Amino acid sequence: MVVSLLLVAAVALLVVQRYFKRQRRPPGARPLPGPRGLPFIGRVHDIPSKESWVKFYEWSKTYGPIYQMEIFGTVHVWISSEEVAHDLLSKRATIYSDRPMIPNLPDNRTSGDYLALLGRTDTWKSQRKLCNHLMHASTLASLHSYPTLERDRFLYLMCQDPSRYLEWIEQFTSRTVSRLCWGTARPAQVLRHTTFGLLETISPSGALPNVMSFLRHVPAAISPWKKKESARHALEDRLFHANVGFVAQSLAENRARPSFIRTFLETKNSPDERVRARWGEQAEAMHVVGLMAIAGALTIGSPIQSFLLAMCHYPEWQRKLQDEIDGVLEGRCPQWEDREELPLLRAVVKEVIRWRPPVPTGIPHAIEKDDVYNGYFIPAGATIHALEWGITRDESRYPDAEAFNPGRWIDPSFPTYREPLTQYPNLSGFSQFGFGRRTCQGVPIVEQDLFLTMGGMAWAFDIRKKRDPATGAEIPVHWNDYTPLLIAKPAWFPFDAVPRSPEKVGRMREMYVAAREQPGAGQNVDMDISQFRADLGDQIYFDDVADAGGGLGSHN
Repeated sequence: MVVSLLLVAAVALLVVQRYFKRQRRPPGARPLPGPRGLPFIGRVHDIPSKESWVKFYEWSKTYGPIYQMEIFGTVHVWISSEEVAHDLLSKRATIYSDRPMIPNLPDNRTSGDYLALLGRTDTWKSQRKLCNHLMHASTLASLHSYPTLERDRFLYLMCQDPSRYLEWIEQFTSRTVSRLCWGTARPAQVLRHTTFGLLETISPSGALPNVMSFLRHVPAAISPWKKKESARHALEDRLFHANVGFVAQSLAENRARPSFIRTFLETKNSPDERVRARWGEQAEAMHVVGLMAIAGALTIGSPIQSFLLAMCHYPEWQRKLQDEIDGVLEGRCPQWEDREELPLLRAVVKEVIRWRPPVPTGIPHAIEKDDVYNGYFIPAGATIHALEWGITRDESRYPDAEAFNPGRWIDPSFPTYREPLTQYPNLSGFSQFGFGRRTCQGVPIVEQDLFLTMGGMAWAFDIRKKRDPATGAEIPVHWNDYTPLLIAKPAWFPFDAVPRSPEKVGRMREMYVAAREQPGAGQNVDMDISQFRADLGDQIYFDDVADAGGGLGSHN
């Protein structure tokens, strides 16, 4: 009897829900096409746990460049056309610039902790302005050469043991953004831990409440997801406060190295009250800079790993890239100042991101008001996804889209070609960095990091598939085995990174040593991270790679 009543109530609820949906739809407007779902759960049952973006792209081939589906009562709109994405997310940005609530991080829209996840609020507007100020100041200073210094360290580590490439890449990305944000690489070790935890918290495949949203109502005392996120957030908060305190103390002692936080603190000491007011409060700056570090640590590693994957599958492009670097630079390792003379290297950077998008499903937007587009109704509150995997496979813009082909950016026969080649291609305005008012503000960091690391590896190594020592046969490398989280990275694969000459090995060691002897490095005053040892244990490293080959030593 009880079961029967529940079934009747469920059916009645479904009928009422569908009635009100029809009532909201303006006369003449049609619902978006899309796969039909089951009652209450929608279409969650046939979304694969890995490479879900491929399934969403397959549906776009059936239902068109914009379609919708439901998952546990939430409407999801998927866009696989750059034109449609611009029409809605850019041209109608006044109603498409919000963010959806993340069930496993339910205060993401209001807390002010994470700028990229904030709703379209006054806090978001003020934090975005502050982020622009900080990025502009550092870009003018060429990011204080931190990406170059860390790239030189990274190349030497790769030369020592390329099988640990995942570790070396994670060290490069986290150390570079730590230095940019706080003037020291020490926080990188804790940052890596807290940022990966945040990625799990916000990813649909990382935390169950993000798929079954009703689980967010489970009390914190018995929710394993809330307990895990609470502990992670507490550690992150301690780290950010310690970082700002370190920079403030260093500034007082006249030994602070350039960083976003130093720029902020110096500006807050301005005698001009209007300048001080425009830059906001220290607590807000702490979170803005923290988010900049999080974004850099999480995203930049993915295309570096994908570059290695591409070189294994497309050795002919590696040779062309090496020819350009060798011919133009006459033996030198690429520097950021060389970028105008290396269009193919810039094309490789852009093509890696197109070929294997770091965020293949896109960072979702939320629509604030009902809308009609080309006769189709889009309801307020819907989650809007610019499906980057689909956008980058548009054959009209990217012929033979599945192939890795940097030539599409520098060959006049392709629709993506632009002049002058001293300026194009570049990453400015690329769909991979978002649309409208939600575009990524850290593109200058991404562009310099990728140019230096990819160019450096092509200069230093021949990257190729391993061979079986017994048979001599090539050991297979996967084509598209990527992690399922919001920011996707290729699964580990074996390859050889063979130094191109003994001279380059010697030069890599010289570059590494020179990077460690940068001005200010000899002060022997750096941030003390021992307070985090109890949290991370063996994950704390103090490596002197030049002397110990990457083993444990006395320096960080």
